[in-house]
Parts: sequence; C-alpha cells; structure tokens
Amino acid sequence: MRSRIALLIAHLVGNVLLLWLGYYWLGLDESDAGHLIWSALVALTLIVGIAALHGFALAYFSGLTLKQAANKVAHNLLPLVVLSLLTLLLYGGLTWASQSFGKAAYVASSSATLALRKPIPPSAAQRVFEAFLGLLRWVALPSLLLPLAAAISVEGWRACNGRFLQKSKRCLYWIQVALLLAVAIRLPFKLFFWVPHISAFSGQMASFLLRAGLGYLLFVTAALALDFFTSSGNPRETQPTTVASP
Repeated sequence: MRSRIALLIAHLVGNVLLLWLGYYWLGLDESDAGHLIWSALVALTLIVGIAALHGFALAYFSGLTLKQAANKVAHNLLPLVVLSLLTLLLYGGLTWASQSFGKAAYVASSSATLALRKPIPPSAAQRVFEAFLGLLRWVALPSLLLPLAAAISVEGWRACNGRFLQKSKRCLYWIQVALLLAVAIRLPFKLFFWVPHISAFSGQMASFLLRAGLGYLLFVTAALALDFFTSSGNPRETQPTTVASP
C-alpha cells in the first residue's frame, strides 16, 4: 500500500511540474534562432518528463517494485521518448487531416450523392469524417499505443515484437481507454471552463480553486487508472502480504 501511495504522490507532484512546464513553453518567444532552440529544448524536456513519469507507472503496474520500475524506465527511456515523438506526429497528422478535409468534403458528398442517388450535404460528410477521426484519437490509437508503451517501459526495444497487441484485442480494454481518457481530459476541461453564476469575487475564486483542484485530481487518478488497466493490473507490494510460519 505504501508503494501505491508513493506512486500517487509522485504523480500529483510530477504532473503539476509538467503542466507548469507546458504552460511555460506555450508562452515562449520563438522570434530568433536562440529562442527557437530554447523552445525546442523545453519541449523535449517536457516530452522526456511525460515519458518517464507515465513509463514509471506502467512499469510498476506490470508487477515490479518502485525501485525496479525506476531502474527499468531509466534504462528504457530512449525508446519511450521515441514512441512519444511518433505519437505526437500521428496526432499532428490527424489534426492536419481534420483541418484539410473541408475541400474534400465536397468531393465526398458529391460521390455519395451520385452513388446513393440522394442529396448528401458536405456537412454530413464532414461530420462522418470527424467522427472517424474522433474514434482514432480517443479509442483506436490509445488502445494500440498504450500497451506498446507499457511493454517498452519494461522490455525496451525488444517490446516491438507484437506481443503487446494481446491487450489491444480485448474489446473491454478499448471501452476502458475511451472512458478513462474522457475522465482524464475532457471532464477536467469542462470543469475548468465552466463558470457558475456567482456574483461575489470570493465565491468566484473559491469556485475556481475547487473546480481546478477537482479537475486535477480527476486527471491524475484517471491517468493512473489507465496505466493500471494497460499493464497487468497486479502490482506487487513492497512487503509480502503473508509471512511464512516458522
């Protein structure tokens, strides 16, 4: 139990630092080469921090002790960072596809109208395409990439042998991923940007602090639950639960 509490504290503190670093990076000036290099270094530090923190949880939930998990992640940090960069490229490609589909929506709607002999507006084609991208973003890609990250956190480069796909074959796991990502990302954002009708400034500040704190706790606990279900889900305790009789 103490190891799980230590892991929770590490994530509560570590994610605060990572969020602050991300906020700092968003405000950096990139007007010249020096500032651009500094921005790239900060972004790389952020990626390494995310890979190390969540790789640590994935390794621990695979059945290792905290010390063993830390050693494994330190040894396998490079492949975890490479996977993180590839993930960013994939999601960047999805964002580009979403922004570039406007013109293609007219072509798709025209083709569908000819094939079905029924008017299909471009907005309908756009909605179908956005729904498809949403499934890729929130279900398919996470359900494939998270088990790979869990395997890499323990096995390193050897994890790229296809065995991690065993977890991705379970329909229940895909549902767990979608629900936990919604709790970890979408729900905290809704809480953060929801503004209740409170006239007093003290009430507004109290509401903001409460919503921000609750959203952050939801984010951390749901992210840890996602790491838990992605790995074996049977972490070892630092002490045995039973003691052999003499």
